Amino acid sequence: MVSVPARAGFVHVLRSVAASVAARLDFPYDDIDDLRLAVDEACAQLLTVGSDDSALILRMTPTEEGLELVAAIDVGGVDWPPPGAEESLPWRLMSALADAAGFEQGADGPAIHLTKRYPRSTETVDEDSVPSR
Repeated sequence: MVSVPARAGFVHVLRSVAASVAARLDFPYDDIDDLRLAVDEACAQLLTVGSDDSALILRMTPTEEGLELVAAIDVGGVDWPPPGAEESLPWRLMSALADAAGFEQGADGPAIHLTKRYPRSTETVDEDSVPSR
């Protein structure tokens, strides 16, 4: 878990941490960049309901299938997700960049759950068809 002040100037920290974790998990470069942008959009969406004394929180959980991320902001008493959020540009970007995305109300407050799966190889090799040396 990483927590930073809920200000736009600190979002780069969460982007960098998410990218570093994905790189350590051997995600391809394009997927790392997609994840970095998805985290950026999630934080931008969350900052719309934050206050100066709130914090952005990023939780990351590696799984057998990939990486689960939950970005949250520690504020209470807000309408979440905001009306029309699923038609917004940030939501469309997050949905396109992550394999799964969803709004949730977590223990830390309003949250966005992102899933990035390991890429599956589309290439299969029939060992009987490979010439021996």
